[in-house]
Amino acid sequence: MMEAIYQPISIACVLPDIFPQVALFTEARGKHVLYKDETRPFTEADRVRLLSNKTCTMYVRSGDFEAVSNFAEEHLAEILDRDDVDQEAKNQALVHTSENYLKDIFSDPEKSQDAERCKKLTGHLAKYISETHSVSKLFQTLGGSSTFAIKHSMQVASLSMLAWSKLFPERPDDLVDIGVAGMLHDIGMSLILSTAADDQDYWTIPSADEIRRHPFEGYIFLRRNGQYNDLILDAVRHHHERFFGGGYPGGLKGDEISLPTQVIGLADMYCTLITDRPTRKASTQEEAFKIIGDDSHKCFSTLLFTAFQMVIKE
Repeated sequence: MMEAIYQPISIACVLPDIFPQVALFTEARGKHVLYKDETRPFTEADRVRLLSNKTCTMYVRSGDFEAVSNFAEEHLAEILDRDDVDQEAKNQALVHTSENYLKDIFSDPEKSQDAERCKKLTGHLAKYISETHSVSKLFQTLGGSSTFAIKHSMQVASLSMLAWSKLFPERPDDLVDIGVAGMLHDIGMSLILSTAADDQDYWTIPSADEIRRHPFEGYIFLRRNGQYNDLILDAVRHHHERFFGGGYPGGLKGDEISLPTQVIGLADMYCTLITDRPTRKASTQEEAFKIIGDDSHKCFSTLLFTAFQMVIKE
């Protein structure tokens, strides 16, 4: 008999009385133990009991994971507003739902055409960042099991929003769009590479020419939808442009690159450098800053890069 595969879910997502009728498991000594079967509802007494035992994570069978993920996304606002849920559990719930969305669009890019779904999730992320003024906990919560494409997109969205909120507080209305652009900046990779969510394939299969195509391919794909505004489309198209020239696809430089696009491009490079890849180990924060600031690259405005470093180091 094939061994069952289990997926983790934050206890914050398991809302009493309305949670889907699926079996729930706890983990003990590396084994999954049935807590309740699918015939019994999850109650408030269950939640209190589990929290009193400091249980932060439950598990469901892989076959039930889609239904549970859809439930968590639908009820995310309620989960994040609860006073009886600690911040760590809320972080897990926010990361869980965002990662699930990113898995969806990297496996089926057409799902990115649901612009309202992306904006809703990014709105929750923006609210979290505006209240905590930090992304360090979110970065810690991003699991080691997440592929680079998913983790990277989440990191770029979060870090771009944090930098924007601190550097340009006079433009708060752009915050959600900055996050959407961060989430979708690499959607073109999923169009070029059908296995973009696979770490090894993401780095080894595309040719250099294909990689250079991904910003424009993503831009055309999202523009076709008609629901994404110019800020988002411009950032997806031009996040690999460089302030002193030499970027792609348009060879823009200086103020030809919009400010939101410069912020997202900088977050993109930084997050790439601090993440392990099959061909290179992750750089430390200081190593990443040194690489980005190297005179031989001259990728970003000195003023923006200096301000960005201050945000990261806070």
